[in-house]
Amino acid sequence: MSGTRIFVGYLLTVTLAGLGPACSPRESGNEEAAPAPIDSTESAVLDTAAQTSPDTSLATLPINPSPAETPRDTPPSREGAAGGAAKVSKLEYEGWRQYSVHCARCHGQDALPNPVAANLLVSLGPGGPIDSPEKFAAVVTAGRPERGMPAFKGVLTPDQINAIYAYLKGRAEKRIPPGRPQSS
Repeated sequence: MSGTRIFVGYLLTVTLAGLGPACSPRESGNEEAAPAPIDSTESAVLDTAAQTSPDTSLATLPINPSPAETPRDTPPSREGAAGGAAKVSKLEYEGWRQYSVHCARCHGQDALPNPVAANLLVSLGPGGPIDSPEKFAAVVTAGRPERGMPAFKGVLTPDQINAIYAYLKGRAEKRIPPGRPQSS
């Protein structure tokens, strides 16, 4: 919203300063403005048969892959969970809360894969590059500035980082389904 205000303010300043587009009613040194030209269909040739469809051979692929290419996160059975929500430990529940506040805006709600940031379900899964609490804490604390991830040192406490790891590890192991879990 503020960007729109700045742009409108810029246009107003440029127009009032006389630097705006040449469509102002009077140009400097010209006392009489000429009328605007009139479009007429007589002078324009409308030949729709000659128009061709645009060449899309060099078009970029869509950001979102097709559903067949998208890995699915199959949640575990929710049997026995009250109200349909999975029961998790207090640590995992706190991790879900902290993740929702600090991580979800980039890594996606429920840590589901997205094109913006690392797929945490793969990263924290078996054999993933961040498969231990120590590696996870190091990445979260220092960040990965070259990849656009800020450092959370001074923002998250070690206990909060540990809780987020517990929640994400449960998601990666498919013990915790997407959605708001229920604390036990």
